[in-house]
Amino acid sequence: MISTPTVFVLGAGASEPYGLPLGYQLRLNILEKYNSDTGHTAHLTNTTPFVRKAINQFVEALKYSGLSSVDAFLERRPEFMDIGKAMMGIELLHGENHERLWQNDRNWLTYLYGNMIGSSLEEFADNQVSFVTFNYDRCVEHFLFISLQNAFGRTTDETAAVVSRIPIVHLHGRLGHLSWQNGGSAVDFGDSQIDARKMGIVMKEIKVVHEELTDGRDKDFAQAKELLAKAKRVYLAGFGFGSRNVQRLGLDSIAPEAYQGTAYGLTGKEIGGCAAMCGGQIRLNNFQTLDLMRQIVEFS
Repeated sequence: MISTPTVFVLGAGASEPYGLPLGYQLRLNILEKYNSDTGHTAHLTNTTPFVRKAINQFVEALKYSGLSSVDAFLERRPEFMDIGKAMMGIELLHGENHERLWQNDRNWLTYLYGNMIGSSLEEFADNQVSFVTFNYDRCVEHFLFISLQNAFGRTTDETAAVVSRIPIVHLHGRLGHLSWQNGGSAVDFGDSQIDARKMGIVMKEIKVVHEELTDGRDKDFAQAKELLAKAKRVYLAGFGFGSRNVQRLGLDSIAPEAYQGTAYGLTGKEIGGCAAMCGGQIRLNNFQTLDLMRQIVEFS
C-alpha cells in the first residue's frame, strides 16, 4: 500500500513496453501504412470523410516536413488537424493490446500494482496514488480494472467504484471511455474493429498539445496541478520533456519531497537541460520505467 500522496506523470515511454508507439514511431507507422488503399487506409476511408487525395497530401507533407512527430507537424499545418487525429486514432486503437498488458518482461504496471494491492478490493482505493498522463491510450485504467476484478472476483460495478477512486487524468484526451466507465460512448480496449462510431468518438476526444486548453482540458490541467501541489512524491515516467507540457503543468514550480524521473537514452547534456526545464529540482535517471519502479519509487 502507498499511503504517501504520490503522483506518476506518464509520457509515451511509459506505454511503449505495452506496444504503443513513441512519437517518432507513430510518424513512421503513418508513412508506412497509408500508401495503399488496403489495411489502415481502408479503415480511414470507410469510417471518415477523408479520401485518397487528402491522405496522399497529408502523407507527403508529413514525410518531407523534417519533423519527427505528428504532433509537431500538426502544430505547423493545422489544416491537416482532423485527418491527423483520425490516423493517430487508428494507429493507437491497433496498438492497444489486452494480452500484452500482462505478458511483458518490462511490466512496470504489474510491479506497481503488486505494491498497491491489499487483502480486499476496497482496500485498494486507500492507496494515495494518482496518474497524470499525456497518453491517449487507456493502459493504466484497463490494467487496474481487469486485474482487480480477477483478483477478487467482484462485479463490474463494485470494481469500477474502486478504480474510479484512483485519479487517472488524461491531459490530451483519450481513445474514448471504457465500457465500465461510460457504457453509452464506450470504445473497448484492444478492439481494433474500426467503425464510424468509434472514429467519431476518437476524433472528438484526441487533443493535440498545441491546441488551446479552452477545448475542455483546462479542467484536466487544473485537477492535475492540484494533485501535484498536494503530492509528497512525484515521478515522471517516459516523459518527453516538451517545453509546452512542462510549462502548462507547472513542473518547473512544484517542490515535492521526492521528485525523480526517467531520461532513458538521453545524453548527460540533454538530461541537464531537462532538469533545468523542471526548475532544477528533479533528479533524472537514464533508465526505463520499470527500473524507476524497482530502484527509485518508494512504496509506503
